[in-house]
Amino acid sequence: MKRKENMFLFPLLLTAVCILFPREAGAQNETEKTFRHSLAVQPFYWLNNGFRIDYERQLTNPSHWLQLSAIGYYVEDENSLWNAWWMQSDFPLNEAWGAGLEVNYKYFPLRNREYFPFRSREVYVSGGLSSSHFNVNYNTESIRYLSYVENGLTYYEPQWEQYETSQYFNRIGTNLCAGVQSRPTKRFLIDGYIGIGYIYSFYGKDKYPYNDSNKLSYRGLTLTAGLRIGFRL
Repeated sequence: MKRKENMFLFPLLLTAVCILFPREAGAQNETEKTFRHSLAVQPFYWLNNGFRIDYERQLTNPSHWLQLSAIGYYVEDENSLWNAWWMQSDFPLNEAWGAGLEVNYKYFPLRNREYFPFRSREVYVSGGLSSSHFNVNYNTESIRYLSYVENGLTYYEPQWEQYETSQYFNRIGTNLCAGVQSRPTKRFLIDGYIGIGYIYSFYGKDKYPYNDSNKLSYRGLTLTAGLRIGFRL
């Protein structure tokens, strides 16, 4: 009788082990999994007629990360819900677009391999370089002399002519920031940062009259801040 009971008990125990063990092993692997990539967007760029996508990759040491960002802007006169920061309100704008790239190195001083999967909030410092190009189409006026003949003589009469032209801006910059990255779940992340930077702009000075106080032609120190929302991969 006992032999028969043992014969039925052994398959039950084996079934229980087969069911429970993979779950425990899977949970352990999920806990110990290290995410070495992330993909995020910065919503505040949408308010300025732009977008920004940030891709991050862990380097050899978990404390060191490299961030690559693709940035774009587009605004059309009277078809935009927001007055973009990178345009001045009195600019005779028809259409404008911009695109840029940014590279940042991020360092998490408190991160290490042993505790990395369990930390939900960490501070970091970052520094990087950026490059962007903007093209602005706008209306302008110039004097054109029209000729006409009267009493056998040729006269020239000045007349204002309106036409569309474009202005370009090439901007390079650098920044130094401090931030906090929070991970409410294993994959979801929220990242806020603030810092200072420096911008230098190149543009055609024979076009629209600019000075250093204008947005796109500004040269000098800037305040940098942002909020990133994304997922770890």
